[in-house]
Amino acid sequence: MTTALTDLETRLAAPGGGALRDALAARAARLEAALRARMAGGLPRQDFPAWRDVAEAAAAARAVLAAWPANDAAAADAPDPAGPAQPL
Repeated sequence: MTTALTDLETRLAAPGGGALRDALAARAARLEAALRARMAGGLPRQDFPAWRDVAEAAAAARAVLAAWPANDAAAADAPDPAGPAQPL
């Protein structure tokens, strides 16, 4: 049994978690791309390390999300917690 440490882990393990993982990874990718584009456009020297660190954090977030085992079942496909109906 795995114990979730954060709300995000719980949400990724729930039905629809795969879609959430993909959405968060796409958001991190967009953030990283925007940061790197701004860096390529030129920044004051003193600002560059902070921007680089945030871009690297976004890349790391994408890597963690890519490796995270999320629940790929659609939220509507969630099993009934009461189990299957039993005939009378």
